[in-house]
Amino acid sequence: MKKNYLLPIVLLLAMQSFSQTLSERMTIDKPKYSANSEMKVIYKESVRAYQANNKAAIFVNEHFIKNESALKTINEDNIKNVEIEKGTFQINGKKYQGKVLIETESGYDPKFISLKAFLEKHLNLDANPVIFQIDENIINEDYNDYVVDEKYILKVIVQKIKTSDKATDINHIKLITRTAENIKKANQIIIGGTDF
Repeated sequence: MKKNYLLPIVLLLAMQSFSQTLSERMTIDKPKYSANSEMKVIYKESVRAYQANNKAAIFVNEHFIKNESALKTINEDNIKNVEIEKGTFQINGKKYQGKVLIETESGYDPKFISLKAFLEKHLNLDANPVIFQIDENIINEDYNDYVVDEKYILKVIVQKIKTSDKATDINHIKLITRTAENIKKANQIIIGGTDF
């Protein structure tokens, strides 16, 4: 098995170990699509609420980081060991469904920072609303709690997005991680195109 698939598999196994599957807890009609299908509108809040209440507590080098958000910006090549503890745990007054204990290789110490602190430290933006994106994923969580490994961020792209309310723009902040694929793309010469 390739090492770069380790974290997604560990998270999947951990979440399956800690609680019942989503289909056992919620009834969701899975749409069937075809070329002639009518447009479907899907509201994801109920799924998100379920996931928020069934997260595992994540510890990296014995440092509690609340949830799996930081794992999206940890270099998997620097992970030495992963252990999973089943059960319900109360930490700082919040209930977690299990623990994931991650130990990094000797000499690598992630530098975790919340997205809010990252914004204040690295960017000088106006007071307009902010949307964070990490690689291809929009972050729809509290920026005070969502942490990233600052050492694993390759590039930050800031873009203004116009809204229908002409008085309000949105600051779109895209964090590009140091994956091998992203580094390769960043080093490519683009002629007549746009950067990612």
